[in-house]
Amino acid sequence: MDYDLILVVGLVITGLAVISLFKALVDERPPIAAGIGLITGIGMAALALAYGGHGLNPANLPDIIFTVIGRYLS
Repeated sequence: MDYDLILVVGLVITGLAVISLFKALVDERPPIAAGIGLITGIGMAALALAYGGHGLNPANLPDIIFTVIGRYLS
């Protein structure tokens, strides 16, 4: 299982969910979809961090992201 891919997808989902959360709060509507996305994204990132096998240093995050992008786009 590719835990780096799960981490990157989880971070993307979390980022989009945060944007959706702010949009829902500005529009004064319940942020249900944003909450589901936030839980899913954080869960995917936590799964990747727990079972990934390598310690994640925040300095290594850009390298992991660009490695995943390069692996799946080439």
